[in-house]
Amino acid sequence: MEELYIKDSANTRGVPIIREQSHKILMQYVKKYNPKHILEIGTAVGYSAIAMLSSCSGDIITIEHNSALAAEATQNLSDAGFKSRAEIICDDCMVQIAQMVADDKYNNYFDFIFLDGPKAQYLGMLEGLVMLLKSGGVLLADNVLFRGYVKNLSTATKRYKTIALRLKKFIDAFMSHTDLIGTELIDIEDGMAFAIKK
Repeated sequence: MEELYIKDSANTRGVPIIREQSHKILMQYVKKYNPKHILEIGTAVGYSAIAMLSSCSGDIITIEHNSALAAEATQNLSDAGFKSRAEIICDDCMVQIAQMVADDKYNNYFDFIFLDGPKAQYLGMLEGLVMLLKSGGVLLADNVLFRGYVKNLSTATKRYKTIALRLKKFIDAFMSHTDLIGTELIDIEDGMAFAIKK
């Protein structure tokens, strides 16, 4: 019930949250792998974080740059009973990933990473996220096809072409990364990319 309210509220206000089919894929993987330590890039109002914590026994660190959304997510996670299992960091994700990589505590630490943050920065985050992911851990990225523009760049408006080009480079790097196996591009809704670290 809590999740449904958060979802409806976000949709009404135009706050971007994970789409229906992508949500089902995310839940399938979380239930299958039952991660102990999750890293999420892009908290928004906490909808996907609550869903993941509801489907596993682990904890989550989730990063959101918007302070108002981070505060709302903190309240939502607390109301859902997950305050002790969730840490919300309000900061730039690139800065936080760099700090985590520099901190030996977090290298090879997370067994599940859900990437749903600023699309133009996906490629810049990839190497750091792979370093933070432990062997056998899952990396799942959302919105990688960006409204279909990535598959057909000629249809992208001038405003979105740069993001689409960057996401195409991200997909190429993701699918060919030497430390990732089982890579898969899931062509549903806005597209997802899945991989497991060697």
